[in-house]
Order: sequence, then structure tokens, then C-alpha cells
Amino acid sequence: MASFQPGRDIVAFSHINFIVDDVDVAAEFYETVLGFEPAANPDGPMTYPRVDLATFARNAGFDDGRVDVDIRFLKHPGIGVFLELFRYHHPRGDQTIHRRATNDLGGVRHIAVEVSDAVTAYHFIRAQQDVWSKRGREITILGQDHEPEELTPFPIRFFYWIDPWGGQWEMEEGRPVGRTVQSIVG
Repeated sequence: MASFQPGRDIVAFSHINFIVDDVDVAAEFYETVLGFEPAANPDGPMTYPRVDLATFARNAGFDDGRVDVDIRFLKHPGIGVFLELFRYHHPRGDQTIHRRATNDLGGVRHIAVEVSDAVTAYHFIRAQQDVWSKRGREITILGQDHEPEELTPFPIRFFYWIDPWGGQWEMEEGRPVGRTVQSIVG
């Protein structure tokens, strides 16, 4: 067996996973608010309801060897990043949505996306707060009444916000980024 070399053998960024309570609602949210689209591969849409494979359960570390999960993939057309939405019917984990502070220790604290105008993006997300709160879904903007300001001497503006499932996002303007992201191979 050949040795694993991370610098050589990690070949692509695959996806970001979110555990949600309803994949249809979550897909609509990420499509509307972040511009994701339904993902497809040569076999068709990457939507897999009620997956109950014992191999999945074992690989995920579920001791009873059982799983029942809805899975849907979304892909962002501009940056090629995939979201993987899971809704577990079994086993069900903690059903509390934890809204962590920006500086809390542990885990991924935010996912950053580059935007062309952070102030315009901020006002868009503010408007989405009203739309989604009427549907019982909370969007939290950190620094709620504070528009993004340029970080002097850096030409960067950003703000953080938390989606209805506790995912924290950063919308950032001004960092020079290339379009070299590789993603999941459908």
C-alpha cells in the first residue's frame, strides 16, 4: 500500500455539509439567499431521499449500523462549491440549533464567500431576515446595525451572518482571489 501524502493526495475540495430539518426548505433558502442551484451528475439530480445503507451507517460511525437520511446536493454556478444537505430521520442527533459567537473555540467558525459589494450584500441579507422570519426561520447578522466598513489600511470590507441552521457565513469584498477552486466530481 502506498503512503498517503496530503499535499499530493488531497486533490479537490469536495463539499460543505449542513444538517437541516427539511431539505426542501433548506435548498430553497440556499438557492434564494446564496445563489446555489440543484446539482446533477450523469445519473440525474443529486437528490437521494431516505438513504438507508448499512455501509453509510458504518462509515459515519453509527453504532447500531442503521441510518435513514435525506440527502440533496446544491452547486454554486459561479464558484463551483457544493453544499450537501442532510436531514436525518435516524439516528436523530441534537435538534438544537447552536448559534455560536464568532470567537467561540472549536469547529469551523465561518464559511467566507467573496462578493462584489459587501454593503449591497449586507442590505440583501437584511431584507432576507424579514422574508425568512415570516416563515419561522432566523437569520442573524452579527453587528446588526453596522454596515461593513473598509479595514484601513486593507481594502477589505466584510460582515458575518448566521443562517437558519446555525451556519456562519462571511461576505467579504476586496480580497484578490483567483477562480481556482476545484469541487466534487458528480
